[in-house]
Amino acid sequence: MTVRPQGQNQRTTVLAAILRVARADKTGMGLFGDTTRAFLVSLVALIALPLMISLATLLRGEILKAVTDLLAAICVLLVPPVVSHALARRWSRETLWLRFAVAFNWCQFALSALCIAILIALGIVFGAASAAPGSGVVVAAFAILCVAVVGYGLWLHWFIARVGLAVSGGRAAFLVFAVYAGTLAVLIGRGFLFVESG
Repeated sequence: MTVRPQGQNQRTTVLAAILRVARADKTGMGLFGDTTRAFLVSLVALIALPLMISLATLLRGEILKAVTDLLAAICVLLVPPVVSHALARRWSRETLWLRFAVAFNWCQFALSALCIAILIALGIVFGAASAAPGSGVVVAAFAILCVAVVGYGLWLHWFIARVGLAVSGGRAAFLVFAVYAGTLAVLIGRGFLFVESG
């Protein structure tokens, strides 16, 4: 285990790590923490957005919806560490797992922030162009951009798995598939529960 800087230096280190890994720079992985604390901090960052949404729902008086939405979001966010830890143990890579999990969480947070920024920007552009001639081009551009972001997200997760756990490209691809399949299963299960309770 390594000792990580605190406060502002730690935030700078995490940002530098994200930017390096996002550019396929393997040295970025070494900048992420490999402690339980580093993992919990990265997980809290991921939970922050669902928590804010649930608080807004709670303030509207929808208590049950706020609680169930938050619990569902937490379950979805816990799928990647649970699935990846099981595979890391099976592949004798458990000693590398904490750093991988921290990198995965922080890069997932960065991807989510990027998607939100893109959606806001495109919403403004799409709203302005929807009434104008040729708005089909805007829709097509939006669809292409969405596919590109999803493709980049898949590649980034694969890269983090391959480098972070020091596994082959095939195993990294399997891990990404297992994480996405597990997440989808939780979302579908949550949907069924929501329909039943509704």
